[in-house]
Amino acid sequence: MAKKTTKQNPNFVTLRELKKSAEEGKYRVGLALCGGIAYGVAQIGVLKALEEAGIKVDCLAGTSAGAIIAAAYASGLPVSRIEEIGINTNWGELFSFRPSRKGLVSSGPIETYIQKYLKVDNFEQLKKPLAVVATDICSGDEVIFTRGALDKAVRASCSIPGIYSPVELEGRQLVDGGMAENVPVRALKSLGADVVIAVNLFGHHQVFPPASNVFQILMRVWYFFVREESAWREQSDIVIEPDLRLFDLFDFSAGREIIAAGKKEAERQMPKIKQVIQRRFFFRPEIYR
Repeated sequence: MAKKTTKQNPNFVTLRELKKSAEEGKYRVGLALCGGIAYGVAQIGVLKALEEAGIKVDCLAGTSAGAIIAAAYASGLPVSRIEEIGINTNWGELFSFRPSRKGLVSSGPIETYIQKYLKVDNFEQLKKPLAVVATDICSGDEVIFTRGALDKAVRASCSIPGIYSPVELEGRQLVDGGMAENVPVRALKSLGADVVIAVNLFGHHQVFPPASNVFQILMRVWYFFVREESAWREQSDIVIEPDLRLFDLFDFSAGREIIAAGKKEAERQMPKIKQVIQRRFFFRPEIYR
């Protein structure tokens, strides 16, 4: 009788499992992009600033909105095209109203969104290494996608609990990666990044007007929960925190201005970014510019 073997999960691993297989210093510069709902597009401005400064991003990790942008960049889309998509995105492309016992809306349209704009089926087709972070709502495990279907991974990473129904995959119920690590620095370092540039969109305390519906209430509960997690800071070499308090967390129509705010803050940090990279690779001058 053949010995029964344990099925190996082809789609994702836990953070602990990823750390075991990580090659330290495998990639030079890594970029961690966080969740942030409409604020997420500010990270497109960060990418613009890095490219204009000649800083090459070798690998990425993304959570929620950051997973969408990181996946787009890793797919090889030009930043100009990612900016165009970000400015023109609206709520209707990211959910369908299907109330159930597990959520107010379905995140199914996120898969369609990824397929439509990225035209990449799986991680293996990406131009740059990418880690997408989700959370197992049953165990609390931070779950990392580095292979398999890209659209499903990004959908899971974006599924804010209570708003979106969890994504059922391989016997797990997966929700927004922000519940485990909104700024995915641990995932990025486990992927093998040496220099870690982290983007945090909630670095400036936001005060909201009174909520008018349950959707806003649940979104704000998520916001205040994820902004409190700060362990990622200790493992970051540079933290970019654009001031987005003038903008509504749920207003996609301000995309152009939010992107500009992200770019402005990244440019302000650029001397430090270059200094860190030069010091880290002082004996390998071909790496930095």
